[in-house]
Amino acid sequence: MSSRWKKIPPVSLVAVFISASCYAEEAENQVFEIEPIVVTAQKVEQGSQDVPVSLSVFSEKELEKRNISDTYDLVNKTPNLSMIKSGNPSDASFLSLRGITPTMEGSQTVLFLVDGVPYLTFDTDIFDAERVEVLRGPQGTLYGKNASSGVINVITNAPEFRKEGSVGLGVGNYGELKTTLISNDAINNELAYRAAFQFDKNDGYFTRSTDGNDELDDVNNLNGRVKLRWSPLDSRWDMITTIQGQKQRNGNNSFASLSQIKSDSHKVYSDTDGYNDVDVYTGSVRVSRQGNNVDFTSTTAYTYENKDSEQDLDYTPLPEYQTVLDMISKQKRFTQEFRFNSKQDQPLRWLTGIYFENEDSINDIDYYYMGYPMGDSYSDMESLNYAVFGNVSYLISDQWEFVSGLRYDRSELDFDYASGAMSAQYTNSYTKLLPKVGVNYYAGENVMVYTSVSEGYKSGSFNPLVPSGVAPAYDPEYTMNYELGMKSQWLDGRLTVNGALFWIDWKDQQVEQQQYPYSYTDNAGKTVSRGVELDVSWMATSDLKLFANGGYNDAHFDDYNVSRYDGSGNYVGDYDYSDKSPANTPGYTYTLGADYTFMNNYFVNFDYSVIGKMYFDNENTESQSDFGVFNVRTGYADSRYEASLWAKNLFDEEYVTRAFVMNDNWYGRSGDPMTMGVDFKVKW
Repeated sequence: MSSRWKKIPPVSLVAVFISASCYAEEAENQVFEIEPIVVTAQKVEQGSQDVPVSLSVFSEKELEKRNISDTYDLVNKTPNLSMIKSGNPSDASFLSLRGITPTMEGSQTVLFLVDGVPYLTFDTDIFDAERVEVLRGPQGTLYGKNASSGVINVITNAPEFRKEGSVGLGVGNYGELKTTLISNDAINNELAYRAAFQFDKNDGYFTRSTDGNDELDDVNNLNGRVKLRWSPLDSRWDMITTIQGQKQRNGNNSFASLSQIKSDSHKVYSDTDGYNDVDVYTGSVRVSRQGNNVDFTSTTAYTYENKDSEQDLDYTPLPEYQTVLDMISKQKRFTQEFRFNSKQDQPLRWLTGIYFENEDSINDIDYYYMGYPMGDSYSDMESLNYAVFGNVSYLISDQWEFVSGLRYDRSELDFDYASGAMSAQYTNSYTKLLPKVGVNYYAGENVMVYTSVSEGYKSGSFNPLVPSGVAPAYDPEYTMNYELGMKSQWLDGRLTVNGALFWIDWKDQQVEQQQYPYSYTDNAGKTVSRGVELDVSWMATSDLKLFANGGYNDAHFDDYNVSRYDGSGNYVGDYDYSDKSPANTPGYTYTLGADYTFMNNYFVNFDYSVIGKMYFDNENTESQSDFGVFNVRTGYADSRYEASLWAKNLFDEEYVTRAFVMNDNWYGRSGDPMTMGVDFKVKW
């Protein structure tokens, strides 16, 4: 970390804390507290402090004030969570949580949901959201496969029976332009709608050294969401139908060798511009009924995701080496979940449900050398997943509560694969029981200590990028999580202190070796991750809120012997990575910040987030030191108007967000430069 980062942000924070102490006498004479947030982390409505899970919640107000506009912004402010990404929003990104990091071609270990519906395209904009919930640790009992390290659930605003809306405009450097339109109204006494649209663009951050082109990684994103709510009078039924679409037309040129990035972090050298086009369409229907003793919820959804990308594989301006990859990926997914749950105001509380998912995934890949075809591959995988799950909690006394849950999860896969003249068909199935047990101890009205043991599960699958003659199948991996945590509020609700200690055993780890354009996946690893998380919020005065969070994890391979292959599929030897740290896993993260309101409607909000040292390879030969990002937003907001100035990465700290082995060379993508702008919003 550079010396400027070590000096400036801590000084700023100390000044804020000193200012807060000056208000101590005032605080004693006022009644104010941190506003409670109702969440659905356990698929029922609960206060965030009542959920025995390590949980971060970002309210709508916090999302706006902290300028959280996409998943990447969210990740950088959450303990023990990081995103490894390759330039603009794309599917070549993955999330690391508590030291558990997936491979590029495998499934995620963090399940990403929007209104309870799973999305593969998680590197996306967040807009018109009521809140975002981040659950840390395996959530397999309630959420099933591929939630082995956690869950991110974006809950968007539902239609309300009142007239409201807003129109917004934002501009900034690098050609940043963002427009939003939100409209909500009652159609009649039983019908209401909500429509939200957002378009954002920028010219990108990278410049090609050979010709000065500075729009190679430009961004053009269009998002739209329309909701219709039917809530009959004198009835306990409620139905929300949602149609949502996302269209991305982005540049795809942000790679260079690691040495080039270190010498100039915003230069690229490829002679192929590249593109990344993404279309995502989702339709869902959520039906709920509030009964006298039992509530019912049904969520039905269909999602279509189409991704078409082109990328330069040699990353050089030399025409004699020009190698280009064209990839088309299509996913169609139907999901259905039925749930029944008891009321939450009784000693015995329970939830049970069934889940079904049908997904068809197609990958069509072509490789070109100097404009001529040099290879291709095609794969079509259809998967069925169905599950039965339940969760029970029983309040044994005023202080002790017992919690248990179990999920039966089964996946069936059919995989058709063709590469050149070779074709093959594969089938596989996986069955898993996912249990959870825990005990909650209520030490006082606002203090809960919880302990739990839970298992996570990441389904086995097939790697569509294997070369001819290499078996594409790999088996499931499993995580066992042991956790001890505390949720507490002090000083009459003005101070919230939450923390957790965890130990994760990760076995049958899915390990990917990349020899681009090919990759190999097998089950070769066993990893241990242990650590701590802390989240503190303090309403120092009625106008000043201070917050801090942090996470530390000691993740290392306990047993990791893997066979290596070259780009032609030839065996080159065995490697032992035991005691090494997993690639792309920061050892710690923390955030410090403040939100201050003055003169009734003026505000300033800032945070300083630090990502700890991480290695780019499992051999731990290439690494990146810790780095910090300082963000600030200040402005004016009342019931009708908002105007604000903002800056991200204020001191232009340079860093690499992703690097991977490509024919034994290192390639990466530099971090975002300083961006700044101004936003205006008119509300009604």
